[in-house]
Amino acid sequence: MRLFIILAGLAMVGSYFVPWLEPPFAGPELSPSSLIGDNLQQMITEGPWQNWVFLGGFAAAGLAVITALVGRGSALFTFLAGLSPVVLIVYFRTRAEELTSDIGLPFAVDFQDVGQAYELVGDFIRAGLYMYLGGAFILLLAGLAMTVGRN
Repeated sequence: MRLFIILAGLAMVGSYFVPWLEPPFAGPELSPSSLIGDNLQQMITEGPWQNWVFLGGFAAAGLAVITALVGRGSALFTFLAGLSPVVLIVYFRTRAEELTSDIGLPFAVDFQDVGQAYELVGDFIRAGLYMYLGGAFILLLAGLAMTVGRN
């Protein structure tokens, strides 16, 4: 179990620096580190709660790796790291219609239809997003297994 936590946590933490999207005709590949840049402190202090959840997921994944390396895998950090993208996905999925109007796309896209949304952006997704989501999924399962396994 510790090996899975270490590998998944490293994938999730590493995805912060690896490109997530390569937008067509829009310049360089996008990763969280390139988007946040020097504004990390401002995002934490002045940003909405979604910033805390997003950035906290990376921190929790890092702490899960450290505790697993020390020999005491933390179910709390493991579970919280895996839960962070789930919270964000649920929040943004429930607000998909409102967010679509905020983006101002020149064509109709139903972001509540996951298949249509993936069809739109699937060609532009890079390894970082898969590392983030895959690592989070494994950490979520490991956190649940560690929690349920103790009872």
